Amino acid sequence: MSILSLLGLALLQDAPSDDDARHDALSYAVNLRVNPKAGEGEVHLSGTVDYIFKAQEYLEAVHLDSAIGPSWKPNFKQGDESLEATWEGDKVTVQLAKPVSAGEEFRFSAFLSGKPPHGFQFGENRHGQPTAWTDHFSIRARGWLPCEDNPADRAVFKTVLQYPKGTRAVASGVPKLSQGWSHLQENGWMFSARTTVAEIPPYLYAIGVGPWEEVAEEGDDRLRPHLIWTRDKPKARRGLLHHAAWMKTMEKAFGPYSYGKYMVVQVPTRWGGMENAGNTWLMERIFDAPGRGVGTMAHELAHQWFGDAVGYAAWKEVWLSEGFASYFGPWLHASTGGPPLDRSLEGMRRRWLGSREGRSLPVRWGGYDHPDSALNTNTYPKGAWVLHMLRGEVGDEAFFAGIRSWYLAHRGTAVNTSTLREAVEKTSGKKLDWFFSQWLDQPGCPELAFSWEEDAVIVTQNGEPWRFRLRLRWTGADGEVREHVFPIDQAETRIPLEGGPIKTPVIDPLVELLWRKA
Repeated sequence: MSILSLLGLALLQDAPSDDDARHDALSYAVNLRVNPKAGEGEVHLSGTVDYIFKAQEYLEAVHLDSAIGPSWKPNFKQGDESLEATWEGDKVTVQLAKPVSAGEEFRFSAFLSGKPPHGFQFGENRHGQPTAWTDHFSIRARGWLPCEDNPADRAVFKTVLQYPKGTRAVASGVPKLSQGWSHLQENGWMFSARTTVAEIPPYLYAIGVGPWEEVAEEGDDRLRPHLIWTRDKPKARRGLLHHAAWMKTMEKAFGPYSYGKYMVVQVPTRWGGMENAGNTWLMERIFDAPGRGVGTMAHELAHQWFGDAVGYAAWKEVWLSEGFASYFGPWLHASTGGPPLDRSLEGMRRRWLGSREGRSLPVRWGGYDHPDSALNTNTYPKGAWVLHMLRGEVGDEAFFAGIRSWYLAHRGTAVNTSTLREAVEKTSGKKLDWFFSQWLDQPGCPELAFSWEEDAVIVTQNGEPWRFRLRLRWTGADGEVREHVFPIDQAETRIPLEGGPIKTPVIDPLVELLWRKA
């Protein structure tokens, strides 16, 4: 997700949901009629959700995340029998018709009708046209879809949509082999069906209905035509150029793409972009800027591998998504003519150094009242910098080999940081506990002062000393430019510099260290 152009963030008052280990969602079969043109008092959204869950222990009830509102309260059934449902805040307990044993799969259904309080948005696009779209991150899927609304719980999503003639629909997944992408029914409504080819968490599940037109992008058969507002198509075409090249680069470096199709959709989203699996939402004004949103699109494409295919098992691990996209997004952008990676890193470093959380909180922090708050400069710029410094610590070969092996081993699952550390330790042959603990679980960064002598420099650290590699460049008395990397782990370190008396010293000339001046 890109928050560089965040339109506004209205935090929910509810605390984040813990992973409910009592049962596991296997599939959600969602059958909906979506009417973006519905007025006040009319039914905006109606349909059913058929669930297949697996009990992890003896169960008499199912516990779901589910919000209710003035015109929204799901009903539940098991077969033909209505089930008792009791809400407490945004959580519902649904009493089963009969108990189930540990290891047993069971089915039940939810019946939906009305206008959801959040999670499924109905409004006008920037050209005044009725549009409907899901807005799930971080824990807003529960606003319309009773579900296990946490990043660790993954399931298959099957979607059947009915929507007004004259609009287009998009949903996670691809059609079955015998189906087309959409067709007109006898009742005058359009029909579309999709099934995900990989399990995803609810926050990555997406549905949209609106007056889009298609913009094709060549180069990869998995690229579906992007969905763009008619008036924005000329500008959009100038930015929708690189996805095929980026997909090829990502697959070569890390492994296969997971979702069968890829497309971007222009949506009145609050975010700069949202990495829904297989169909990224892009903010409406993204193509207005001179760069046509290419950097944001690279960020969101990187998410399809990191954050989506390999997910995070807890909200405090969100850096495994946003840090990775913040690093490999600019890496991809640079490969197709964007700014060099070091320039992007310099910008991220400046942004992070000016942030409050950069001084006070670690990257992996579980103390936020709401998971939205974890989207900050620690999980984005600092997360990217952690990867960049890891690359410097172990070298390119071990870094890319480690991330590739990690991706291939954990594709389709949600993991913790320890799995990444173990993978890179294996490819590099180095113990890295200290590195991950220092950069992810400790606030701040090295605060350094430099005292230059004719043939040496004294590096002083404020506070508890950090362990890092420091590159220096200087010109000797003979005019030769010298450069060397020095290990630092003490509060004060004197470094002799050959060729003195030295002149024009440069600290961190290749942009390799996250540090601030003492």
